[in-house]
Amino acid sequence: MKGVPSANVGVKISEWYDAVNKFDVKMAIKLKRQVEELLEQMEEDQNVLIYYQLMKFRHDLTMNYLFPSEASKPLEKWEYLKKSEGKGQKLTRLMEYYANFFDGMHHFAEGDYINAIKSYRQAEKKLNRVVDKIEQAEFFYKMAEVYYHMKQTQVSLYYVNLAYDIYKKHDTYIVRSIQCLTVIAGNYIDLLAYEKALPYLKKALLNAEEFNNKPMITKGLLNVGCCYNAMDEKTVAIAYFRRAIKIGKETDAKELTQ
Repeated sequence: MKGVPSANVGVKISEWYDAVNKFDVKMAIKLKRQVEELLEQMEEDQNVLIYYQLMKFRHDLTMNYLFPSEASKPLEKWEYLKKSEGKGQKLTRLMEYYANFFDGMHHFAEGDYINAIKSYRQAEKKLNRVVDKIEQAEFFYKMAEVYYHMKQTQVSLYYVNLAYDIYKKHDTYIVRSIQCLTVIAGNYIDLLAYEKALPYLKKALLNAEEFNNKPMITKGLLNVGCCYNAMDEKTVAIAYFRRAIKIGKETDAKELTQ
């Protein structure tokens, strides 16, 4: 007999989503299982079922991003949402935000940047429904990311600074803070403003060292080395590259081919 309140399941889905955003793989997988067990006992609630499908899609996107070699097949639009659309079920504005936001992430992962931006812009119209600052930061970061890949430098800088201003206030989102610093630096590098990029790359490296994340340290050392190389400071660049090789060997970092 189904008796678990749908609100309880909604809270658990939010915890799951938080773990996904933190790239906490073990916790995300654990919470996903817990949510699916609760759904078996939940009182009927169409919105929570849609929320689950959206978050499952977000979970799968993240796992495919973190472990691309294990991705077995291209992701399809969440099944329950497709069925709901066929029945003419109306989504709440918050659900519309998530639907468009995750759709944009899917297009981005496929390298379809134009449609990614289209979906993100649709999501942005509903962003005022999102009260959580971290969730807002995630949206800003994704906008910065796609514009960076399209070499829309100033727009990317605008969004990534919005994201960084939020993330830097939360120690548990250090990975995203480092990624924001790297995107800021990348935009300045595209402008050939290496002197402006270097402090952000060094700060990203320092944060990675404090976090003791060796893969990110390796990437950080390579990024700083590449920046010095572009500035024609070859001796300094080589020193960073050698450090990157030493640490990268410990984790078999794929970046060492650089």
